[in-house]
Amino acid sequence: MLIALALIQSGAGPLLASGSKPYDLLIVGPEMYRTAMEGFIRFKASQGVEARYVSTDSIGGNKGGSGTVSQLHDIIASEHDVAGIRYVLLVGTYDQVPTKYVYSPSYEYGLADYNYKPTDWYYGVPKWNDSTVGLLGGNIPEIAVGRLPVKDEEELERTLAKIVDVETNLEPGPLLVFGDMNVALDSVLSAPHVFYSTNVNVTSKSLTQVLSSGAVHVISYSHGTASALWTSDQKGEWKVLMSYEQVSEINRSYGIQYIMACFTGALDLGNESLARALITSPKGPALVIASSRIEMSGNMISSKFWEAMSETGDVGGSIIEALRSYLLDQTIFQSGKYVFHYYNSYLGKVVYGDVSWTVKSQERNPSASSGTSAQSSLQAPATGEAQSAGEIMMGSADLLAWLSGAGALSGWALFARVHGPRPKKRTRSGSTHDELA
Repeated sequence: MLIALALIQSGAGPLLASGSKPYDLLIVGPEMYRTAMEGFIRFKASQGVEARYVSTDSIGGNKGGSGTVSQLHDIIASEHDVAGIRYVLLVGTYDQVPTKYVYSPSYEYGLADYNYKPTDWYYGVPKWNDSTVGLLGGNIPEIAVGRLPVKDEEELERTLAKIVDVETNLEPGPLLVFGDMNVALDSVLSAPHVFYSTNVNVTSKSLTQVLSSGAVHVISYSHGTASALWTSDQKGEWKVLMSYEQVSEINRSYGIQYIMACFTGALDLGNESLARALITSPKGPALVIASSRIEMSGNMISSKFWEAMSETGDVGGSIIEALRSYLLDQTIFQSGKYVFHYYNSYLGKVVYGDVSWTVKSQERNPSASSGTSAQSSLQAPATGEAQSAGEIMMGSADLLAWLSGAGALSGWALFARVHGPRPKKRTRSGSTHDELA
């Protein structure tokens, strides 16, 4: 451990040392990003978060590989031990700050090429043990790990400008959910929300308009590839819902975008990543949660995250709480029995953005949890779709009109929940969870 620390110190001055004073956030990236990150560190200090920057240039000769990954892991584990860090922010792509590839098979779905999963959560587990991959309680994270997957200084400066703007100026507003009604929704939303069905007369353009309106946080359920979200229309024909090329058309910044879809967070599959495009764009979300490999609805991670967020607003703490609850759930995992396809939902979960962000502008524990006090001011439009009790579904024009007046809303008290019959689930290999391919 001391050798690893010495390597870091020899490259760019005394960055880390045993006996460090307590601090919150360790930022890791190439030396060329230091100047931009120093301004961000000053901003975080103004928010009550103490941060330090570590250059990767002296780790493993900056060539990547397993040696670099294990050395970086040891440094982060040491800082957790000595200084009590709670958050880590990796700055750069896998070429600049490598990730760990973990053997966790995907043979259940016949995807042998992806048996090795890239996971930044390796850095969040100080005592990582490869032999516990796939088991109940295997490698439970203690440190929240995020990444800014930027390729150069220009992308970094643009991304940081958006993050600082949103963290400083985010106003309370609605939680918007959009998605494919053919995909089973889990219990993500204990908080009220508005659901926008993408199966009915929705185009990429209309969705971009909606995202450019008044939502403060966004959740999506759909099918995905690395570069795009997909949905099926009423005839069962596939169409692109959002591609990385359309992200630049979003002309408004907002908070979190949680994507429940396969592969959209992948940085290593050859195409541009939709999640990467969203976080590095001038507008759009300041933080993106997505999956780098197969995603499953109903896996509880998303529901636990939003529950914790509604209580504390702590992004990193909420994702840690959600992952820990998931990995210790005996209804999903059993001690001594490997369940790789469920475990992969943990390994592939990526957080692109500032994990040390606490969303201070949101009101906690709304008294009107189902939005009944506010619902009287909103009449659900006649969309021609069947509506369940307590559910509001809108066409794009109605939704745009509603969002445009949503700035006066407070906190999480947002009008509506999704209730009623859930879409029929597909199963594979006896799984009761949906795969979103």
